[in-house]
Amino acid sequence: MEKLVQQIIEKLRTFTRPQNWGLKLISLLFAVFLWYFVVGEDKVDMNVSIPVEIVNLPRDLVVGNQFKRQLEVTVSGQRSLIRSIAGQHIARTVDLSKATPGSVVIRNEPNSIDFPWGISVLRIQPTNLTLLLERLIQKELTIKPLVKGTPAQGFRLESITLQPAKLFISGPQNILQDESVVNTEEIDIANLNGPTSREVSLNLKPAIAELLGEPVVNAHINITENTVERVIVDIPVTMDETAPAEYRPTPAVVSVRAELPLPLLHEFKDLRRLFAAVVHPADLAAGPDLKVDISITDRAGGLKDRVQILDITPATVLLEIEPVRQLKTRSNEPEQTTD
Repeated sequence: MEKLVQQIIEKLRTFTRPQNWGLKLISLLFAVFLWYFVVGEDKVDMNVSIPVEIVNLPRDLVVGNQFKRQLEVTVSGQRSLIRSIAGQHIARTVDLSKATPGSVVIRNEPNSIDFPWGISVLRIQPTNLTLLLERLIQKELTIKPLVKGTPAQGFRLESITLQPAKLFISGPQNILQDESVVNTEEIDIANLNGPTSREVSLNLKPAIAELLGEPVVNAHINITENTVERVIVDIPVTMDETAPAEYRPTPAVVSVRAELPLPLLHEFKDLRRLFAAVVHPADLAAGPDLKVDISITDRAGGLKDRVQILDITPATVLLEIEPVRQLKTRSNEPEQTTD
C-alpha cells in the first residue's frame, strides 16, 4: 500500500500543469456557482401587471371606448428573474398602423409580451382587447353659467360674463357629435350687492371630462341695484353764469326720462332736485337751437353714478332777449289850458 501511494505522489510531481491553470480553476468554480444559483433556485409562479401601449395610431382616429390598460399576467420562473421585471420596461404593445374605423379585437398571446429569457407565460387576463376606433372630430362648445341664490335686497343680477366663453375640444365622433353646450357648476350669488369675479369649474359628462381634464373659467358677476324708469317734469333750465343777463331760455323747463335706483325714490320726494339743466354760453353762436346739458347733482350722493338719463324733452331751447324796461318821465313843458 505504501508503495502505491508513493507511486501516485511521483505521478503528481511529474504531471504537467496547463498554462494559467489558476484562472481556469477560478472560472470553473464560478460557473459551478452560477449553475447552482440559476438551476438550483426554486421556480415560482407569480402574477404581474403589464401595461398596454397603443402605438402608430393614425392621426384621424381615436380609441372611443374604455379598455383595460393593465393586463394581469401569470408567469413562471426563478424568483430573482421575476423580481427583476419591475425594473424593466415590459409592455403589451398594440400596433394600429393599419387600423380603420370600427371595432378591432386584439388577442393577447403568450408571445405577444417580450419577457426575458427564463420566464414563461402561463396565463393572460383578459385574453382579448376590444378597441372601438372612431373618427377624430373637433367641436366648439358654448359654456352656460348656472346660478343659485338671490342677491341682497334691492339688487339684481345684471349679467354673468365667462372667460373663456367657449371651449374647443377634439375627441371621438360618437361622444362629441351631439354636444354643443357645457354647463358650469352652480354659481352662488346669495346676498351679493356688487360686482365680483370667481373661478368656476365646469359640470362635465364623464366622457368629456376624460378628454378635457378639470378646466376652470373666470366668471365676472355683475350685480346692480334694482332700478325703475321715471319721467321727471318741470326741471328749470338755467344759463351759465357767464351768459349775458338779458338772455333767457325758451321754454324755461324741460322733462327728463331716466332710470333711477330704487333707494333714490325713497330718499327724495322731489326728484327734480337730482337734475340740473344748463345752457352754456359757448353755444350762443350755434343758432336758435341750443343744446340743454343735463347733469346729476351731488344730492344723489354715491348713487348718482347709477342714474341713467334716457331722454330729454325738449333737447334744445331758444334764447330770447328780454325787453329793456323804459321808465316814464314827467314833461318840463307847462300844461296848456283851454278857455
